[in-house]
Amino acid sequence: MVVRKIMIWVSILALLSGMSLAVAQDTVKNDGIAHVVLITAKDGQSKALEKAIIEYHKYMGTKEGAMRYQWYSMETGKNAGKYLARSGDHNWADFDAKHDWDEEAGAKFDSLVQPHIANMVVTLTRTDDELGNWPENMEGYEYVSVTRWYVMPGQNGAFNEGLKKIDATLKANNFAGHYGFINIVSGGEGNAVSLVLPYKSYADMAPKKPSVMEVLGKAMGEDEAKVFLADWGSTYKSGDNYLLHYMAEQSDYGDGK
Repeated sequence: MVVRKIMIWVSILALLSGMSLAVAQDTVKNDGIAHVVLITAKDGQSKALEKAIIEYHKYMGTKEGAMRYQWYSMETGKNAGKYLARSGDHNWADFDAKHDWDEEAGAKFDSLVQPHIANMVVTLTRTDDELGNWPENMEGYEYVSVTRWYVMPGQNGAFNEGLKKIDATLKANNFAGHYGFINIVSGGEGNAVSLVLPYKSYADMAPKKPSVMEVLGKAMGEDEAKVFLADWGSTYKSGDNYLLHYMAEQSDYGDGK
Protein backbone atom coordinates (compact mmCIF):
# COMPACT_ATOMS: atom_id res chain seq x y z
CA MET A 1 0.00 0.00 0.00
CA VAL A 2 2.86 2.35 0.88
CA VAL A 3 4.61 1.57 -2.40
CA ARG A 4 1.39 2.32 -4.27
CA LYS A 5 1.14 5.71 -2.55
CA ILE A 6 4.73 6.49 -3.44
CA MET A 7 4.12 5.65 -7.08
CA ILE A 8 0.94 7.74 -7.13
CA TRP A 9 2.90 10.70 -5.80
CA VAL A 10 5.77 10.21 -8.22
CA SER A 11 3.58 9.61 -11.27
CA ILE A 12 1.35 12.59 -10.53
CA LEU A 13 4.10 15.11 -9.88
CA ALA A 14 6.11 13.79 -12.82
CA LEU A 15 3.38 15.19 -15.06
CA LEU A 16 3.70 18.77 -13.82
CA SER A 17 3.73 21.41 -16.54
CA GLY A 18 2.39 24.97 -16.29
CA MET A 19 -0.97 26.69 -15.92
CA SER A 20 -3.09 28.60 -13.45
CA LEU A 21 -6.83 28.33 -13.80
CA ALA A 22 -7.83 26.45 -10.67
CA VAL A 23 -5.56 28.34 -8.28
CA ALA A 24 -4.94 32.03 -8.84
CA GLN A 25 -2.01 33.97 -7.41
CA ASP A 26 -3.15 37.52 -6.81
CA THR A 27 -0.82 40.46 -6.34
CA VAL A 28 -2.88 41.52 -3.31
CA LYS A 29 -2.55 39.32 -0.22
CA ASN A 30 -5.83 37.72 0.85
CA ASP A 31 -7.06 34.77 2.90
CA GLY A 32 -6.99 32.49 -0.16
CA ILE A 33 -10.58 31.32 0.32
CA ALA A 34 -12.58 29.97 -2.61
CA HIS A 35 -16.29 29.21 -2.99
CA VAL A 36 -16.55 26.02 -5.04
CA VAL A 37 -19.77 24.51 -6.40
CA LEU A 38 -20.14 21.05 -7.96
CA ILE A 39 -23.11 21.28 -10.32
CA THR A 40 -25.19 18.50 -11.85
CA ALA A 41 -27.41 19.45 -14.76
CA LYS A 42 -30.84 17.91 -15.15
CA ASP A 43 -31.06 15.12 -17.72
CA GLY A 44 -30.80 16.57 -21.21
CA GLN A 45 -30.27 20.10 -19.86
CA SER A 46 -26.47 20.48 -20.05
CA LYS A 47 -26.42 22.68 -23.14
CA ALA A 48 -29.30 24.77 -21.85
CA LEU A 49 -27.44 25.26 -18.56
CA GLU A 50 -24.27 26.32 -20.37
CA LYS A 51 -26.24 28.84 -22.42
CA ALA A 52 -28.06 30.16 -19.36
CA ILE A 53 -24.89 30.72 -17.36
CA ILE A 54 -23.39 32.73 -20.21
CA GLU A 55 -26.41 35.06 -20.10
CA TYR A 56 -26.38 35.21 -16.31
CA HIS A 57 -22.69 36.07 -16.08
CA LYS A 58 -23.08 38.89 -18.62
CA TYR A 59 -25.89 40.18 -16.42
CA MET A 60 -23.71 39.91 -13.29
CA GLY A 61 -20.82 41.72 -15.03
CA THR A 62 -22.57 45.00 -14.29
CA LYS A 63 -22.95 44.29 -10.56
CA GLU A 64 -20.29 45.98 -8.43
CA GLY A 65 -18.79 43.64 -5.85
CA ALA A 66 -20.18 40.42 -7.35
CA MET A 67 -18.10 37.26 -7.05
CA ARG A 68 -16.65 36.06 -10.35
CA TYR A 69 -16.88 32.32 -11.06
CA GLN A 70 -14.67 30.32 -13.38
CA TRP A 71 -16.51 27.36 -14.88
CA TYR A 72 -15.04 23.95 -15.70
CA SER A 73 -16.41 20.81 -17.23
CA MET A 74 -15.40 17.63 -15.43
CA GLU A 75 -13.77 15.42 -18.06
CA THR A 76 -12.90 12.32 -16.01
CA GLY A 77 -13.66 10.66 -12.69
CA LYS A 78 -16.89 9.72 -10.94
CA ASN A 79 -18.36 13.18 -11.64
CA ALA A 80 -17.54 13.27 -15.36
CA GLY A 81 -20.19 15.24 -17.21
CA LYS A 82 -20.82 17.58 -14.30
CA TYR A 83 -19.55 21.13 -13.81
CA LEU A 84 -17.39 22.87 -11.25
CA ALA A 85 -17.72 26.61 -10.64
CA ARG A 86 -15.08 28.38 -8.55
CA SER A 87 -14.70 31.92 -7.23
CA GLY A 88 -11.32 32.32 -5.55
CA ASP A 89 -8.93 34.79 -3.90
CA HIS A 90 -11.40 35.85 -1.21
CA ASN A 91 -11.08 37.03 2.35
CA TRP A 92 -13.42 35.48 4.88
CA ALA A 93 -15.13 38.85 5.28
CA ASP A 94 -16.15 38.81 1.60
CA PHE A 95 -18.84 36.28 2.44
CA ASP A 96 -20.51 38.78 4.80
CA ALA A 97 -20.97 41.37 2.05
CA LYS A 98 -24.46 42.71 1.30
CA HIS A 99 -25.48 44.46 -1.93
CA ASP A 100 -28.54 46.36 -3.05
CA TRP A 101 -28.79 44.03 -6.05
CA ASP A 102 -28.73 40.74 -4.07
CA GLU A 103 -32.47 40.06 -4.25
CA GLU A 104 -32.72 40.96 -7.93
CA ALA A 105 -29.72 38.79 -8.84
CA GLY A 106 -31.10 35.89 -6.83
CA ALA A 107 -34.43 36.07 -8.63
CA LYS A 108 -32.60 36.20 -11.98
CA PHE A 109 -30.62 33.08 -11.12
CA ASP A 110 -33.76 31.26 -9.95
CA SER A 111 -35.61 31.99 -13.18
CA LEU A 112 -32.77 31.65 -15.70
CA VAL A 113 -30.26 29.10 -14.35
CA GLN A 114 -31.84 27.07 -11.56
CA PRO A 115 -34.44 25.32 -13.78
CA HIS A 116 -31.56 23.45 -15.51
CA ILE A 117 -29.82 22.30 -12.31
CA ALA A 118 -30.54 18.98 -10.60
CA ASN A 119 -28.12 19.32 -7.70
CA MET A 120 -25.39 21.56 -6.25
CA VAL A 121 -22.73 20.70 -3.63
CA VAL A 122 -20.87 23.63 -2.07
CA THR A 123 -17.43 23.61 -0.42
CA LEU A 124 -15.07 26.27 0.87
CA THR A 125 -11.37 25.79 0.18
CA ARG A 126 -8.13 27.55 1.03
CA THR A 127 -5.08 27.78 -1.23
CA ASP A 128 -1.76 27.10 0.49
CA ASP A 129 0.27 30.21 -0.36
CA GLU A 130 3.48 28.86 1.20
CA LEU A 131 3.80 25.61 -0.74
CA GLY A 132 3.72 25.01 -4.46
CA ASN A 133 5.24 26.50 -7.58
CA TRP A 134 2.74 28.43 -9.64
CA PRO A 135 3.36 30.06 -13.05
CA GLU A 136 3.21 33.83 -13.30
CA ASN A 137 1.41 33.83 -16.64
CA MET A 138 -1.92 31.96 -16.79
CA GLU A 139 -2.61 32.64 -20.46
CA GLY A 140 -3.21 29.68 -22.75
CA TYR A 141 -3.87 26.97 -20.19
CA GLU A 142 -7.04 24.89 -20.36
CA TYR A 143 -6.79 21.85 -18.10
CA VAL A 144 -6.42 21.21 -14.39
CA SER A 145 -5.82 17.82 -12.78
CA VAL A 146 -6.95 17.47 -9.17
CA THR A 147 -5.93 14.60 -6.90
CA ARG A 148 -7.36 14.44 -3.39
CA TRP A 149 -5.49 13.06 -0.40
CA TYR A 150 -6.96 12.31 3.01
CA VAL A 151 -4.57 12.81 5.91
CA MET A 152 -4.74 9.97 8.43
CA PRO A 153 -5.93 10.74 11.98
CA GLY A 154 -3.10 12.08 14.11
CA GLN A 155 -0.78 12.43 11.11
CA ASN A 156 -1.28 16.11 10.22
CA GLY A 157 2.11 17.17 11.57
CA ALA A 158 4.05 14.39 9.83
CA PHE A 159 2.14 14.88 6.58
CA ASN A 160 2.73 18.64 6.53
CA GLU A 161 6.42 18.33 7.42
CA GLY A 162 6.93 15.77 4.67
CA LEU A 163 5.12 17.91 2.13
CA LYS A 164 7.21 20.93 3.10
CA LYS A 165 10.40 18.92 2.68
CA ILE A 166 9.38 17.75 -0.80
CA ASP A 167 8.37 21.25 -1.81
CA ALA A 168 11.61 22.79 -0.51
CA THR A 169 13.73 20.14 -2.23
CA LEU A 170 12.01 20.66 -5.57
CA LYS A 171 12.43 24.43 -5.34
CA ALA A 172 16.06 24.24 -4.20
CA ASN A 173 16.88 22.06 -7.21
CA ASN A 174 15.02 24.28 -9.70
CA PHE A 175 12.35 21.72 -10.54
CA ALA A 176 10.63 23.17 -13.59
CA GLY A 177 7.12 21.86 -13.01
CA HIS A 178 4.18 23.81 -11.59
CA TYR A 179 1.86 22.62 -8.85
CA GLY A 180 -0.26 23.86 -5.97
CA PHE A 181 -2.10 22.60 -2.90
CA ILE A 182 -5.65 23.32 -1.76
CA ASN A 183 -7.21 22.50 1.61
CA ILE A 184 -10.93 21.93 2.09
CA VAL A 185 -12.03 23.98 5.08
CA SER A 186 -15.79 23.36 4.98
CA GLY A 187 -18.07 20.90 3.21
CA GLY A 188 -15.55 18.13 2.59
CA GLU A 189 -15.16 14.58 3.83
CA GLY A 190 -12.36 14.07 6.31
CA ASN A 191 -9.09 15.99 6.41
CA ALA A 192 -8.65 16.58 2.67
CA VAL A 193 -5.77 18.14 0.74
CA SER A 194 -5.83 18.47 -3.05
CA LEU A 195 -2.80 18.43 -5.33
CA VAL A 196 -3.58 20.68 -8.31
CA LEU A 197 -1.64 20.27 -11.57
CA PRO A 198 -2.08 22.70 -14.46
CA TYR A 199 -1.74 21.83 -18.16
CA LYS A 200 -1.89 23.67 -21.46
CA SER A 201 -3.03 20.63 -23.41
CA TYR A 202 -3.22 16.84 -23.31
CA ALA A 203 0.31 16.77 -24.72
CA ASP A 204 1.47 18.56 -21.56
CA MET A 205 0.32 15.56 -19.54
CA ALA A 206 3.14 13.40 -20.88
CA PRO A 207 5.86 12.68 -18.25
CA LYS A 208 8.54 15.32 -17.98
CA LYS A 209 12.24 14.90 -17.19
CA PRO A 210 13.75 14.97 -14.69
CA SER A 211 11.01 13.27 -12.69
CA VAL A 212 10.26 14.11 -9.07
CA MET A 213 11.85 10.85 -7.96
CA GLU A 214 15.02 11.70 -9.88
CA VAL A 215 15.17 15.16 -8.30
CA LEU A 216 14.61 13.79 -4.79
CA GLY A 217 17.03 10.91 -5.35
CA LYS A 218 19.78 13.24 -6.49
CA ALA A 219 19.21 15.65 -3.60
CA MET A 220 18.74 13.09 -0.79
CA GLY A 221 20.35 9.98 -2.18
CA GLU A 222 18.22 7.30 -3.80
CA ASP A 223 17.94 5.02 -0.76
CA GLU A 224 17.14 7.89 1.62
CA ALA A 225 14.54 9.26 -0.79
CA LYS A 226 12.79 5.89 -0.97
CA VAL A 227 12.72 5.55 2.81
CA PHE A 228 11.48 9.12 3.24
CA LEU A 229 8.66 8.67 0.70
CA ALA A 230 7.67 5.36 2.27
CA ASP A 231 7.38 6.98 5.69
CA TRP A 232 5.54 10.00 4.34
CA GLY A 233 3.21 7.80 2.27
CA SER A 234 1.88 6.22 5.44
CA THR A 235 0.49 9.58 6.64
CA TYR A 236 -2.32 9.77 4.06
CA LYS A 237 -4.55 7.75 1.80
CA SER A 238 -5.31 8.58 -1.81
CA GLY A 239 -8.74 9.78 -2.87
CA ASP A 240 -10.29 10.55 -6.22
CA ASN A 241 -8.58 12.13 -9.21
CA TYR A 242 -10.26 14.08 -11.98
CA LEU A 243 -9.50 16.37 -14.90
CA LEU A 244 -11.15 19.76 -15.38
CA HIS A 245 -11.50 21.64 -18.68
CA TYR A 246 -11.77 25.42 -18.45
CA MET A 247 -14.93 26.86 -20.02
CA ALA A 248 -13.88 30.30 -21.25
CA GLU A 249 -17.26 31.38 -22.63
CA GLN A 250 -19.13 30.46 -19.45
CA SER A 251 -16.48 32.27 -17.37
CA ASP A 252 -16.76 35.54 -19.32
CA TYR A 253 -18.60 38.39 -17.61
CA GLY A 254 -18.54 40.58 -20.71
CA ASP A 255 -16.60 43.50 -19.25
CA GLY A 256 -13.04 42.41 -19.94
CA LYS A 257 -12.18 41.90 -16.26
